[in-house]
Amino acid sequence: MLLPIDAADIRRVELVRISSSREWDEWDAVPGETLGTAEGAAAEALVELVAGLPDGESMRCFIPVYALKVHGAADVLVEIAFCFRCHNALVVVPGGGRPGLVAFEPDSPAGRKLLARFKAADPAAPTEA
Repeated sequence: MLLPIDAADIRRVELVRISSSREWDEWDAVPGETLGTAEGAAAEALVELVAGLPDGESMRCFIPVYALKVHGAADVLVEIAFCFRCHNALVVVPGGGRPGLVAFEPDSPAGRKLLARFKAADPAAPTEA
């Protein structure tokens, strides 16, 4: 559910630190600063981590710190904002709306690796995400 696209269409993945004063339910795109990009095998590895996130139990806060912007050959295919505290992700498909929050398990091996990847790219990584 977190990847409503075909992995073969993915060309590049941006790692983003979210910054916005607007509430997330007002976003038409995930706002933030690009921390880094991944292409080729590195992009595939990030996509595999997201695809490997097991379902989780949803909590309440949804204050995401990090996101992925997944690009195809020409445009952004999907944006996913992650809140590792409340175990929710917001999936935004440009022109296709938002299916709402999707619960994932951040303490799974894939969840821990994904968070570590974000923090490794973030020079101002918060102690909690």
